[in-house]
Amino acid sequence: MAHRENCIPLILSLLAAFCFQVNGLENFTHSAVIKEGVYHLHWKYDNASITFEVQVQTTGYIGFGLSPNGGMAGSDIVIGWVKNGVGYLKDRYATTTAEPAIDSSQDVTLLYSSENGTHTTLQFERKLDTCDTDDRAITMGTIRIIWSYHNDDPASDTGLTYHGNTNRGAKSLYLLTGPSGNVAPTIPNDAFTVDFLNPNVAVPSATTTYWCVGFAMPKYGQKHHLIKYAPVIQAGHEALVHHILIYACHHEVNMTQHNGTQYACYQNMPADLDNCNAPIVAWAIGSEGLTFPENVGYPLGRDSDVDFVIMETHFDNPNARSDYVDSSGIQMTLTPTPRPIDAGLLQAGVAVTDRHVIPPYYSNLHSWGHCPSQCLSQGMASQQSGIKIFASFHHTHLLGTALHVRHFRNGIELPWVSYDDNYDFNYQEVQVLENEVTVLPDDDLVVDCTYKSNAKTAVTYGGLSTVEEMCLGFLLYYPKINLTDCLTVAVESDLKQVSDNAAYPFVFAMNSVNWQSEAKRTQFQTLEKSSSRYVRCREGVTSYSVGTISALQITQEYQPPTGPCNYSTTTTSATTTQGLDSKGNTRSGNLCVFVATVIWIVLSVT
Repeated sequence: MAHRENCIPLILSLLAAFCFQVNGLENFTHSAVIKEGVYHLHWKYDNASITFEVQVQTTGYIGFGLSPNGGMAGSDIVIGWVKNGVGYLKDRYATTTAEPAIDSSQDVTLLYSSENGTHTTLQFERKLDTCDTDDRAITMGTIRIIWSYHNDDPASDTGLTYHGNTNRGAKSLYLLTGPSGNVAPTIPNDAFTVDFLNPNVAVPSATTTYWCVGFAMPKYGQKHHLIKYAPVIQAGHEALVHHILIYACHHEVNMTQHNGTQYACYQNMPADLDNCNAPIVAWAIGSEGLTFPENVGYPLGRDSDVDFVIMETHFDNPNARSDYVDSSGIQMTLTPTPRPIDAGLLQAGVAVTDRHVIPPYYSNLHSWGHCPSQCLSQGMASQQSGIKIFASFHHTHLLGTALHVRHFRNGIELPWVSYDDNYDFNYQEVQVLENEVTVLPDDDLVVDCTYKSNAKTAVTYGGLSTVEEMCLGFLLYYPKINLTDCLTVAVESDLKQVSDNAAYPFVFAMNSVNWQSEAKRTQFQTLEKSSSRYVRCREGVTSYSVGTISALQITQEYQPPTGPCNYSTTTTSATTTQGLDSKGNTRSGNLCVFVATVIWIVLSVT
């Protein structure tokens, strides 16, 4: 009996820890580390609602919000805590940097709460669009999360103690992404990794550097599949390394001479590496990489596969520091057991050139690259049933605010392949599509970028540096076809019509326009939409002859489905919500109750 009594405290302590963990496991499909070792977020969603769970190293209050720009003003916020075993949660909103006001419409439901000696867990649910003007709708694309916590519970609902500067922050995330998303699909037991790393590159003291390193690809005598890639970023270089691309060389390369060679891309490039331009990996700042669907992979490892690749790293060094030495790169995961289907990567959008023009003083300027059916049909000559896009990666620079990959069939616009209406230059994650998109040979794709240049006083041109602009979509698809690049840019003579100096060279003509004139800005936007396009489409070193194409003739634009909201004045009273399960009972964990009952019975009869 004494032995049994001595065991009871230990068993109950272990049971409490077990229950704390079990109650946090709700088959969440997505997760993110908001603050390493301190603030963790889990979530899952369906077509109408989303469920969040925050697990934070605190025994005080927790704040979680959705922000338009990473700040408090205009944010939709919940704040909750656990006191004496009871969870509390309030729906709030912020109009300035101050304690958020309690929303008159309480549109979140606290499902579960717990607290032990070190951590607090809150689980809550809300609709994707609550139809409350003080809330923010959750849509596809970048969502800016704001977070906070305090070590103490508040004295009252309106008596929050300031959390301080270190217990708060912001992070951009895709909350609505496809079935793979942030969930790690199964990696087979026979998979292994290969690292492609910069060889301690002394980063030049320029504000922008594109650095290239050559790698001979390993050969295994049989087909392997690339099934995952992830960044390997040197500690302290998270802001320095802006993006990394790995390009395949589809022509014969002197691998003995160039394996390990390094140089400034586009400046000191060896002549026989100039055509290494077929992208197979695309990563940018903020992304965690990509795991391919379990039925596809990118083919590597055979003599007939890629022999040599170039890894291009964009170093963003705004302070022109000269003391950076970098060994960042990409880790590939390969499997010797091929998947059923080969995947490919298609780069679409606007060609990177100074003929890509972003004039100043625009709140919203649309510029786009057209991947025409003339290119797609040649690339799919042996794949008439089309391809399926399963993921999309968007890329602009500092002026970009939104990007849409648009899909047309016979002039009628179909639902967007992917989009981001809240683009964040510092968070360029791969969007895994919820539903794969079939593209047919006679379809057209358009990468439509929106820019905000009203703080500029001079024209921004397309180019490689961060202060220049890009408009690109990297589309991952299967089965692999003979097309790697599908890029266009507006014809110079069309755009020069906006200038009174159209007879002069292009850049001079653009710089001489009075862009403060609303009429000139309106005229330019019209010209950008209606211009003919120079086309560049190719598979590796093989270019398809297309030439110049007319503007896409659109007979019907896509209209996104209207939401459920009419924004009526109906509200729900602002009462404190306690943690309830689906039956209205305070949730304690049915599994834990069952285990506790069994333990009590066993101890009682022994």
